[in-house]
Amino acid sequence: QDRTPLRTLLFSFTPKAEAMAAAEAEGKGLSAWIGEAGRGQMSPEQEMDSRVAPLMRDVQMLRGLFFDSLRKGSMEATLIREKNSYVEHDYNTRNLDCAKASYNMEGIDWLTANVKQIIALSDEYAKCHSQEVLSQIIAVVDKVSLDEVKIVARVLSELLSQVNIAERHHRYRRWAMYKRKEIAILKFSDGENHQAQDCFKMLLDRGFTPTKIRESLCKQNLELVFTAHPTQSIRRSVLKKFKQLDSGLEQQDNQAEMLTPLMRERLFMKFQQTLLAIWRTNNMRKIKPTPEDEARYGLSVVEETLWNAVPEHYRVIDDALKQIGAAPLPMDVQLITLGSWMGGDRDGNPYVTSSLTRRVVYLSQWRAATLYWAEVGTLLWDLSIAGVPNAEVCEEIARIYGHQNTKRDATGQVMKKSSSMTAMNFDFYRPQLESEEVYRQVLTHIRDRLAATVRRAAALSSDLPAPEDSLAPYTQTNELATDLLRIYKSLHECGDGILAEGRLKDLLVRVHTFGLSLTRLDIRQESTRHTDAIDAVTSHLGLGSYRTWNEQTKVQWLTNELHSKRPLIPKKFPCNQEVQEVLDVFKMIAEIGSEPFGAYVISMATSASDVLAVRLLQKEAGIEEHLRVVPLFETKADLENCPACMDLLLNNSWYKANLSSPPQVPNVGWQPHQEVMLGYSDSAKDAGRLASVWCLHQAQEALVELSKKHQIKLNLFHGRGGSVGRGGGPQYLATLSQPAGSVQGWMRVTVQGEVIDHYFGLSSIASHTMERYTTSVLMATLDPPSSPSEDFRGLMGRLSENSCDKYRSVVYEDPEFVEYFRAATPDFELKGLNLGSRPSKRKQGGIESLRAIPWMFAWT
Repeated sequence: QDRTPLRTLLFSFTPKAEAMAAAEAEGKGLSAWIGEAGRGQMSPEQEMDSRVAPLMRDVQMLRGLFFDSLRKGSMEATLIREKNSYVEHDYNTRNLDCAKASYNMEGIDWLTANVKQIIALSDEYAKCHSQEVLSQIIAVVDKVSLDEVKIVARVLSELLSQVNIAERHHRYRRWAMYKRKEIAILKFSDGENHQAQDCFKMLLDRGFTPTKIRESLCKQNLELVFTAHPTQSIRRSVLKKFKQLDSGLEQQDNQAEMLTPLMRERLFMKFQQTLLAIWRTNNMRKIKPTPEDEARYGLSVVEETLWNAVPEHYRVIDDALKQIGAAPLPMDVQLITLGSWMGGDRDGNPYVTSSLTRRVVYLSQWRAATLYWAEVGTLLWDLSIAGVPNAEVCEEIARIYGHQNTKRDATGQVMKKSSSMTAMNFDFYRPQLESEEVYRQVLTHIRDRLAATVRRAAALSSDLPAPEDSLAPYTQTNELATDLLRIYKSLHECGDGILAEGRLKDLLVRVHTFGLSLTRLDIRQESTRHTDAIDAVTSHLGLGSYRTWNEQTKVQWLTNELHSKRPLIPKKFPCNQEVQEVLDVFKMIAEIGSEPFGAYVISMATSASDVLAVRLLQKEAGIEEHLRVVPLFETKADLENCPACMDLLLNNSWYKANLSSPPQVPNVGWQPHQEVMLGYSDSAKDAGRLASVWCLHQAQEALVELSKKHQIKLNLFHGRGGSVGRGGGPQYLATLSQPAGSVQGWMRVTVQGEVIDHYFGLSSIASHTMERYTTSVLMATLDPPSSPSEDFRGLMGRLSENSCDKYRSVVYEDPEFVEYFRAATPDFELKGLNLGSRPSKRKQGGIESLRAIPWMFAWT
């Protein structure tokens, strides 16, 4: 958050920072060092030291431990070679001076003199930026071998990774310090009031009541959609070790005053073990990932971080509401939901087939049910309550046992177990249930049904038939939510409500957020593939070539077929493999049902008929609850044309009558709703960055006016990437900069593969990220920005046109540009890396056929 130059953080250590680090080394925490000047009363000098010194300490510690582990390993290997036997080695770090060790490369035999000299000179240059030192570096680099260059690059890469880990931990440290009121001002590069309490206070100052703030939150939803491309380039084997380092840094902060010398030494040894394991791990994939591999990575993020971060986020918001005198949020409010393209995005990726998508759906359900099963198992220990529950729970117990098998003693307690209750023991050490522990009886039944859900999903994810089970698995999220809510209500009604507000409430929050699939899977396909499928149908039926019809004819024919009750596509329909695959996707959705899915996204959409064609294909496949169809407008021309396209679509009588709210967001209500996706990467590649940004802004303004005209709710889906050239940038400002009325408490945004770990790699950072998203959507809804002035619009229009003309004259019109692009960028080398499952081009051709992601990566 505090963008102090990394060179300063890496290589300088001020006296004040040194004193602070010494205090922490003596077992004094950060708060103790701040002393009486803390709690929001720091001087500017102390504030700067608190901002910089802990981060510098962590960076030097990690770097010193890293070089020390390499040195000890090298010395150990040398001793064993010389004595030809194993030698017990001393790994003591108790007296290690990390500041000195971070520059000491002596004893690391496999680092050549040239490598050591380049690293040492780089350290010196970072301090002084001397042209003389830079010249010395160049002179050494000119004479080294390629192998030495690789080693230098690897060492520097590891050191920068260590800085990133320390900085990420420091971001959360500063966030927590601010919440503890140890620092008075939390400065951000993209504005203030990210924290919920600050945001609510500012809204109160602007005239909004606590009731209005809470009502707006109750209707709010942000859906984060994880995409595989561009895929996270760092292997999961390394990412897990990064998390171990962060966990160690957190332990060092939280337990500073309790660590004994031995405990500190063991902690340092664990750091060294992890740092050395990272160094010894091949950081490049040898095997190209499959779409299923990418989907598994996305699920791992949910399991390892978001599973714990989401309940924490809701508690943060409830606490902030409490501070302004408002009630907590209702149980079923969904501030955050998750979507995914991993395993569903088939646009230009021939490896994403209908069978692959089917496996990914069941894989998601398998992992979700496994997580719920474990949580219910823990609840069994928490809710060991003896007594009579409310009537609803009593009825549920009677239903579980079956009236004909129910026997009760004189007190009315159930005495006999049903077959479902013996399906799985309560616990390995305690197989029997006490008859008076009614909540355990209900929870055991829920856990047994979850076990059946696990078995079913595991089998189907491996393309095996679903096993026969004595208990019905959960197939709808509301089934599981209802079973858990029944216990929650009973605890409150019986005076044990405080027990309901712990793990049980967190579990209910998870059920409403993650559902039975952890994420809802979007289906994405290019518009021309649907055109080809419809064209094959009309040609087979002797109706002519659909592809050659004009837009008016297409829309009229599609509308007639949507109204018709007769089937259009014959059961035995001869077609090519590409068309059959399109049809198989819709059949797969019909067989599974709509609940695990989100939207059907049409990439490269250009017209109203593109949307109606997908609705017709859903109807023909027998999909009972149609997926909402989301046109994705990507090029400059398509963005300029999208208001006219959507106006024609919304004027269509059948289409407007069949609009509905997304089923996963009950707070929105069943009102006419239209979602539109905007492409940031392709529009920037097509027209240049400035023209793309202005065109996107104008398109959003026009769509907002169109939604008012047709009296529908508009939801914009932002296809942002990580880099600025692909729509990336500060999250908070990005949301607040949307045109007035474009954020109506509802927003979807992609979180693309290369930034997933940055924003959601740790539970602490994930909670922080969600808080920023929640406050920014709330601010943009209640207090949107004013519209640009006419002078500003005129100036931006001219800049946009001029920049686009110049950009296209170079990229698309200069005959020598392609040759230059291939020579000046690592485009060719990037294609050879095993970064993702998707080909770099949709089809053969020049720059126009190159996907936006490799285009941006080539330059950045």
